[in-house]
Amino acid sequence: MVLLVNSIIFVGLALFLSFLIFVFDMLIKFIFASFLLSLLPGPDIFFVMTQSITRGSKAAFSVTLGLCSGLFVHTAAVALGLAALMAASPLCMTLVKIFGGLYLFWLGVCVLRAYKNEKDTNPDIKTPLGGGSFALYKQGLIMNILNPKVILFFLSFLPAFVPTDISVPYGVYIIFLGLCFALVALSVFGAVSLFGGYINGVLRLERRTKSKTFAWISALIYWLIAVWILSA
Repeated sequence: MVLLVNSIIFVGLALFLSFLIFVFDMLIKFIFASFLLSLLPGPDIFFVMTQSITRGSKAAFSVTLGLCSGLFVHTAAVALGLAALMAASPLCMTLVKIFGGLYLFWLGVCVLRAYKNEKDTNPDIKTPLGGGSFALYKQGLIMNILNPKVILFFLSFLPAFVPTDISVPYGVYIIFLGLCFALVALSVFGAVSLFGGYINGVLRLERRTKSKTFAWISALIYWLIAVWILSA
């Protein structure tokens, strides 16, 4: 019995090592491409940068975690074939785009309403506008899920790095690639958060997050990203 268990473990390790050797070269190319693509200007990195500069690294990290969590939803959709079905339906993609734009527009309105409510009930405004860490996490998550460009990107990008003769199930390998991409994006957006947080500290912008000017700037950022997604 012990011999059988040891044999199974040995065979499993051998298959795992052969799998790693087989995909190592393509994985390096995938990680490098993911790194470059994560740096490209887009709604996600723009939102992380503006949040880190205006509200600090902590707020930007919360957004980053939400955005990267959304990537797992897109990965699962590609692995299960749902993304292909959505991409084949122009109506479905249009609805996703509209919902994404309306959600961001609504967030901008919420910031202005929050400022007005805080100002009416507490003229000193002790808490920053835009919600806490979990609220920012949810914003990043929903913003990523409702971005049709991410759906189309994952649908074309991930399958391109799946070897044709690999023995691992297609869906499992897609999930593996999605995990790698999410980790790369987390690293890039994390670095952007730290950089923006440094600028925030130097300029001492966090003290101004309770002002009317900041409320309007935050709302305009949401609306700009909404237009960005709707015009894609």
